[in-house]
Amino acid sequence: MADEASRENWNFLYEKGLIEVLTEHKVDTRFKGQNGWNSDGWRSITCKFNEKFPSAHFTKKQLQDKEKDLKASYKAISNAKNESGIGWNETMGMILAEPDLWEKCARKFPKLKKHRKNGFPLFRSCEALYE
Repeated sequence: MADEASRENWNFLYEKGLIEVLTEHKVDTRFKGQNGWNSDGWRSITCKFNEKFPSAHFTKKQLQDKEKDLKASYKAISNAKNESGIGWNETMGMILAEPDLWEKCARKFPKLKKHRKNGFPLFRSCEALYE
């Protein structure tokens, strides 16, 4: 129940802020493990994020879950962009395709579905973070 409530608290500003804090931590090897951020990294990320947004009060787990969600969206869109017949609107951060092709692509990359109408404006920021 608490996780459901926390999902509702996320907005674009918080998502953008999280990507910014993660990007700041990307270059510091003290905070990285083989497969991402280590415990010290997540402690620092959580502290910096909550300093940036004092009224947010997000937990480490909430930030980890959101980072995982943003990364999955980025990967799905990145992969979908390489599909034949798929276009890309850079300004909106949105996949462009005929309805039948879009549906086929969404079946292949389910995370696309939530970005059909509003796009993923954080795509380039995520690209800088994950690539």
